[in-house]
Amino acid sequence: MPKLLLIRHAERPEIPENTVGNEVLLTEKGKADTRRFAQRLSEQVISIQSSPIKRCRQTAEIIADVLGFNHHAILANRDLGDPGFMIKDGTEAWIHWQKKGHQKVNEYLLSGSEQWTGFEDLDHAVSIFDGSIRQQLSSLGEGVHIWITHDTILATYASRILPNRLVISQWPQYLSYISVELIGGNVVYDYFNMGTTE
Repeated sequence: MPKLLLIRHAERPEIPENTVGNEVLLTEKGKADTRRFAQRLSEQVISIQSSPIKRCRQTAEIIADVLGFNHHAILANRDLGDPGFMIKDGTEAWIHWQKKGHQKVNEYLLSGSEQWTGFEDLDHAVSIFDGSIRQQLSSLGEGVHIWITHDTILATYASRILPNRLVISQWPQYLSYISVELIGGNVVYDYFNMGTTE
């Protein structure tokens, strides 16, 4: 059965205050955690895509190494980060993080209904993003597609595609993911955060 795993990158150090943190790379623990994560994947991986941000690319390359997947076949996907599918204007969106703080922005990504400057209409953006996932699942053969992304992308998508919105306590930790699987023509979503299904 075709399946897509939308995975948050592995552990990184804290992002310096008042910076976007695109240059922050994985920790050694993050690299080791990624190797263990990849070793648990039992199905054949047929494609890997990654946010262009280096820590996501590192996560994707470690998974590829463990699975014997060619690094050159890893595709960069800007819907997964830099800026991400739900960002209309990165500069304008960043102002919200600076003025309101991460907690308020994260709450907005999970359940906000108003339109903030710099952001796409979140429900509409998730619908389009989900359509691209469904298209990927229906157009390729059996196996697993791996997409490596950031917590904000994963949280926005999971919260708005699952039957119940996520709350802050369910915010995706490192290597958390949502599984999107095509089973008998139906799409099944499962959210795995810190080893538990929500």
